[in-house]
Amino acid sequence: MARLNTVERQKHIVEQAIKIINANGYSSLSIRELAHKVRISEAAIYRHFLNKEDIILGILTLFCGFDKQLNQEIALLHNPLEKLKHFMLFHFTYLEKHVAMTSVIFSEDIFNQSEILKKKMQSIIKNRKKALFDIVSAIKSENCISEMDVEEFVVIILGYIRLIVLEWRLSNYAFSLKARGNKAIKFVKTILPKKIKSI
Repeated sequence: MARLNTVERQKHIVEQAIKIINANGYSSLSIRELAHKVRISEAAIYRHFLNKEDIILGILTLFCGFDKQLNQEIALLHNPLEKLKHFMLFHFTYLEKHVAMTSVIFSEDIFNQSEILKKKMQSIIKNRKKALFDIVSAIKSENCISEMDVEEFVVIILGYIRLIVLEWRLSNYAFSLKARGNKAIKFVKTILPKKIKSI
């Protein structure tokens, strides 16, 4: 098998760390176990990451690729209602394809143990809220809806997405997240002011 370069090796380590956390929780992640899964020495792990915290940062950096791809795809759309629909559906589609990632990003225990990790996750959430805020603001502006509270609507949408994903995880992934997401999008249409065109 071809030797992995540094970037490929780091990505492989991060992916295996995600699998360990998803299978047995954050407490089960150790450098020894990770080295065993990756089939390299513990010393080799430390050549790429300082400690467990650094590995989680690597996972969050990988997750930031989600935002980059989402923003690129949204930028190609012109109708803010279509952007809102894509914003929501992209979350469900991505997480259904990357099931193990949810065990990290939905684990408050991980972020409560480290200010560095907490700030990184807060930064991700802030950027996500900003992207959605811009979309909802455009909907409000284009439809001349003075009574629409953009900030509250953003919180509702993000909370709605999180709750659906949590229910999906607790059900042991018993239903299609994408299909449930489409149902959620239809519901959001019903709570938008009547003058807004259908999404």
